[in-house]
Amino acid sequence: MPVATQSQVVPVGPADRELLMQLQQAQDRVRLLQFRLEDGKEKLRPEAMRLQDSRLAEVLDLSAHAVQQLERRSQFLQARLQELGEEAEDDAEPDAVRIERAQLQRAVATLQAELKVARLVQVEAEQTRQLLRDAGQRHEDEQLWKRSPSLLFLEGVPQLRQAWPSDSQKLSDYVQQWRQTLARSSWKQGEGSLWLVLAALLVGAVLLRILPTLITRHAPGGRLRRSGLAMANFMVWMGMAWIVGKEIMLLLLDRPGLSEPQLKLVAYTQLAAFMGALVLAAMKAVIFQPRSSWRLLPLSDRGQRRLRCFPWLFMLTTYVEFLADMFRTTLPMSEIFLLSVDGVDTVLYLVLFVYGLWGLRAERFLSAQPPTGGKGQGLSERGYYWSRLAYYGAAGIYTLALLLFLGGWQGLADDLISHFLTMMLVFGSIGYLLMVLLQDICDSLLARLRERNREADESQARVQSQVIVVVFGLARVSVLALTIWIISSDWLSAPKQMLESGLDVSREVLRLSAVQWRLDLWLIALGVMLLGVFVIQVLRNWLRHRFMPNTSLEPGLQNAIASTVSYVGYFVLLVVCLSMLGVPIESVTWIFTALTVGVGFGLRGIVQNFASGLVLMLERSVKVGDWVEVDGSEGTVREIRMRATYVEKFDRSMLTVPNADMVGRQVRNLTYTPASLGAVEARLLLPLDVDADLVMELLQQAVRAQPEILEDPPAQLFCDGIQGDGLAFGMRCFLASMHPLRRVRSNLMLDLLRRLRAHGISLHPAQRWLVQEGGRDAEESARS
Repeated sequence: MPVATQSQVVPVGPADRELLMQLQQAQDRVRLLQFRLEDGKEKLRPEAMRLQDSRLAEVLDLSAHAVQQLERRSQFLQARLQELGEEAEDDAEPDAVRIERAQLQRAVATLQAELKVARLVQVEAEQTRQLLRDAGQRHEDEQLWKRSPSLLFLEGVPQLRQAWPSDSQKLSDYVQQWRQTLARSSWKQGEGSLWLVLAALLVGAVLLRILPTLITRHAPGGRLRRSGLAMANFMVWMGMAWIVGKEIMLLLLDRPGLSEPQLKLVAYTQLAAFMGALVLAAMKAVIFQPRSSWRLLPLSDRGQRRLRCFPWLFMLTTYVEFLADMFRTTLPMSEIFLLSVDGVDTVLYLVLFVYGLWGLRAERFLSAQPPTGGKGQGLSERGYYWSRLAYYGAAGIYTLALLLFLGGWQGLADDLISHFLTMMLVFGSIGYLLMVLLQDICDSLLARLRERNREADESQARVQSQVIVVVFGLARVSVLALTIWIISSDWLSAPKQMLESGLDVSREVLRLSAVQWRLDLWLIALGVMLLGVFVIQVLRNWLRHRFMPNTSLEPGLQNAIASTVSYVGYFVLLVVCLSMLGVPIESVTWIFTALTVGVGFGLRGIVQNFASGLVLMLERSVKVGDWVEVDGSEGTVREIRMRATYVEKFDRSMLTVPNADMVGRQVRNLTYTPASLGAVEARLLLPLDVDADLVMELLQQAVRAQPEILEDPPAQLFCDGIQGDGLAFGMRCFLASMHPLRRVRSNLMLDLLRRLRAHGISLHPAQRWLVQEGGRDAEESARS
């Protein structure tokens, strides 16, 4: 039986040869395009970029098909070679088998080479596609900073007039295409449903009416009701507006037999329906609640009436924006026409936002002092501060965008409006709603946990509360980070490339030592520094006010941990910013070492106080709230900072004690432990002829009359002997704390004097001498 040759086993047909030829031609085209893009100077327009990207996608499909075909043939030949086995050493093997093995080996080698070429084409196409994206991004960045003909001064009218005949013909053809489509088909043939529109409107209206009652009855009391209702309203408005908008667009436009441009218009209207619903839901749920007591933001009823049309106008402007994007991506219109359409869209947004800013001009949060006791406005002073900052920030961005638009920088103005006004208003409202909802859920869980574990193990409840605070804190940080990323978009992901395009900085940098002196790097480092300071402050406040109160740590140690975290954060932030300027980390370490040595010699007192402050925070010999005596002055420790300790005296004045004195000198801590007792001591000098038993009885009665004097340990009453021509008496009684010491001592002495006077007993004329002696004895006992 004859053995089949390689051509009989795996015949190479015309289709395979055609595939290899197409693959070779595709490789030549890819390499030519890659050569044009590799120098980084090729900047493609969006239309050309989409065309080249579609060609590269076809090359990828072709190479993938070629790899699949070649791998199948290679596997078949490999299997046949395994059937033939290894070549025998003797001459017993037939010549036909030997010839077939040699042919198969040559065919496998050829296929492996062709397979490498196909895979290489895949890799080169992917690399070229990335280069194409970079070139398109460079073109977009340059267009962003490029000055275009100003719409206000009609600078582009000559160009628009010149391009209008061609653009008008394209628009006429597109409109005629839609007329023919609508004429030959009915709206009933589309996928839209009029009944679904009516059902969405009916269900949404009913839910919006009954939701406040349901939330009030079934949600736990507190702020969770308000945020829960806002989230429920957001979901209702979102679903209702999306369904209604999408179905109406399908009823109007969805017909059988649509062309590709028509299908793109339908797709854009669906996306516009979604974004319009998102805009309307965010405005209605977060800002424009009908009742002031349910609003998350401090908008007055007057502002609500003044801006009642704002959400609907915002939604319609969103539809217009997506229609402008449709012209850019669907119809091959001239550049001046697209710029004019974008300019009209920018004008609509400018008018919309000036209407919004005008409507908020008289709101309460813009006043110098936040109002107190406003109904339904449970914002703190910090909330009013952030609301005022957001308003003036939006006004500043609007003014900058308006000036840029009037000057002709239409792309940059549109980008500012899109990212920092439109998206900030929409996605910022949604992010704020989610963060408030998470915070209210966390507070509700903590309150329920404290109520349930009031008599249970405190350590277990404390661990659970810490877990709740950390989990919801991470969730809020995630929401905030996602919101910032969505709002900033390429302003956050690629600031260096944008600044390079806008500022036209050269790749040749000016170096002074290790620092790179380039404007874009300094601006980015400044932005990172400001953002880092904000994050560190937020983290410090969260530790101090949210997490640390759920621990068993003392207030002084809580403050120390929060301060240490902030100092470490500032150090890391400084290192990162210096690294962004080109300073190596090793150099930063040497810089800080040199600064430490220099500062240590020049500011030894401050460094000593700083080190003493760390000792106080870690050793906790003096804590916030302790009653201390320093250099003859007594008071309550209010704050321990890195340089000094602040002691509030009894006259409400603040005594600043350097930390070095708190560590290096004798400091009397009268409330060192929770079991520290306050002691009231008094000594009286009475005449020799006084009735000693009556005096002791009066002392006992005066002590019992003070409810804050402890029975255990019992009060000590004694006759101290004869002092000159008088008889001395003394008493020592104890309090649960040192804080009411002066008040209790005053009440005790006044009561005792009244009792002595009622029995006709007067003090000895030498009582002053005894008081001085008692003061010296008390001072000596304190020193010992």
